[in-house]
Amino acid sequence: MLPNMKPSLIALLVVSSQAQAAGFQLAEQSATGMGRAFAGEAAIADNASVLSRNAAAMTRFDSTAFSGGVIYIHPDVNIEGTTRVPTAMGPVSLDASAHDIAGDAWVPNAYLIMPLNDQWRLGLAATSYYGLGVQMPDNYNAGHFGNVSDIKTMDLGVSLAYRINEMWSLGAGLSAIHGEGEVGGTFPSNNKIAKHLKGDGWALGWNMGALLELSESTRLGLSYRHDVNLTLSGDAIGTDLQGRTFTDTGSLDLPLPATAELALFHQLTPALALHSSINWTNWSKFVQLESELDHYGTMHIKDEHWNDSWRYALGLTYRLDPKWQLRSGIAYDSSPVPADRRTISIPDSDRIWYSAGVGYQWDSKLSLDVGVTLLDGKKVDVTETMQLKPGVPQTTSSFQGTSEGDAWLAGLQLNYLL
Repeated sequence: MLPNMKPSLIALLVVSSQAQAAGFQLAEQSATGMGRAFAGEAAIADNASVLSRNAAAMTRFDSTAFSGGVIYIHPDVNIEGTTRVPTAMGPVSLDASAHDIAGDAWVPNAYLIMPLNDQWRLGLAATSYYGLGVQMPDNYNAGHFGNVSDIKTMDLGVSLAYRINEMWSLGAGLSAIHGEGEVGGTFPSNNKIAKHLKGDGWALGWNMGALLELSESTRLGLSYRHDVNLTLSGDAIGTDLQGRTFTDTGSLDLPLPATAELALFHQLTPALALHSSINWTNWSKFVQLESELDHYGTMHIKDEHWNDSWRYALGLTYRLDPKWQLRSGIAYDSSPVPADRRTISIPDSDRIWYSAGVGYQWDSKLSLDVGVTLLDGKKVDVTETMQLKPGVPQTTSSFQGTSEGDAWLAGLQLNYLL
């Protein structure tokens, strides 16, 4: 009975992977950074949003700094293919194409940096590092592989930074992470619920960073965010092997991986700055998914066995005059999902970021930033099989096709120095 819920829970990790960073990450923590493809983000520290990447860089601010904004995400994710399903008359092939299955989203953020004295800085942050979802069309023929998925997270953080000397600064922070998700699956060719789970939960995480200021024009940033297991608890609906609907309560541990960034910033001329980043994500932590239902015990959902992923970004900032600043960047984001483990619910692929941005200095205290990014995802093959009744080979269903996802991102941000 329990394995019938497998596809819906896997779908929790869905199409954000096609629209944003690798796996199911969100990289969009500021419009400023987005305008340069987040190249050099842990070292630049041009406004308070650096708090999302490196707490140590808060020592760059000698007065209270605030940054807040929102990023709009418009993904275009499409699946083409067929599913083969068992029937009383034998297996049949059905169209399983689905278009525009990822919904638009708004990702807000806010950051505050406050000097405590000459050496100490306090920071407060509210942002998101994981999220988005998918909705398959009604009567989707491959709904048993996952029909609806939605996950939202909010990261509320507090950080401290300490300046050791003119060159070195260290920082660390704690985060309270709230997540809520809804996932579901339907029987082939109809909307009858085969499985459904809706829940939420909290987790505690930590991060640390260092900033090395080699000169007035060159600095290096290194940051690390520890992995977290986010437990989502709530209500479940399923169907047993006799076709009877049951309800239960339970929980699912969702692994949020460790991440690290090495960033370089160099002011080449008074007008031109170059910056770059290398990001690592410990997706090899994502080995399997298991759910604990209160009345039906442990349910093994799926083996994943992802690989660690890497992201490489280059960017530049050009100051036209004291008020206007131009930004641009390009990044390559590698997928952690091995080719033989892609699914409809996690159709991850490598992607390239093309970014541009503009900053306007309204006065000595207030500035505005705008950023735009095109994410170009590769078209990849997806092959997936499952047994509708585990252990009964005659009930095997399969999907074979392709997945492709692009996205447009646009962000606006206000920065203020008190």
